[in-house]
Amino acid sequence: MTLVMMSTTAVPVLMSLRSITSNASQQIWWAFVFGYALIWLGFALAASSLQLAIAELNLFDSQNGLNKILSGGLLITAGLYQFSSLKQKCQSECVAPMQFFIRHWRDGVSGSFKMGLRHGVTCVGCCWALMLLAFVGGLTNIWFMVLSAAVMAIEKFPVIGRRITLPLGVLIIVWGVAVSASLFTK
Repeated sequence: MTLVMMSTTAVPVLMSLRSITSNASQQIWWAFVFGYALIWLGFALAASSLQLAIAELNLFDSQNGLNKILSGGLLITAGLYQFSSLKQKCQSECVAPMQFFIRHWRDGVSGSFKMGLRHGVTCVGCCWALMLLAFVGGLTNIWFMVLSAAVMAIEKFPVIGRRITLPLGVLIIVWGVAVSASLFTK
């Protein structure tokens, strides 16, 4: 599911690479895709391991979401990450694919694979916190996953993305504070 969600956000960079390599071997494009997917597969395995650990510690509530203490903390952390310089740096690499290729171009299939790895790491750096919100929204909630994928894809648009990142951070922090405060309102 992680690869499906992130494939939509990778469209701009993959289209840019297709333009650059239109006269080259398809292996170059596929090597990039493989490197990119490998990074996201690693993230998915780490998230799955985290899910198993959370389940083992019985930290899910009855609706298969994290308990309120962890949910509030994760929401606030994800919201604050929206304001971080690392998020801004990674997002800037994602919204300007041609600049990414100008700065990090490597020739050949192995070079393309390395660029795919690098872009995958950049993309994880941009989206990891939003991806982990699946623990809050429900790991089996398809509508939450669709909404998350849409938000992450919109964040990759050069003009719109930069305009929603900070308000989204505020919204997520407020959501986290509300979830945390609900612990004390019973």
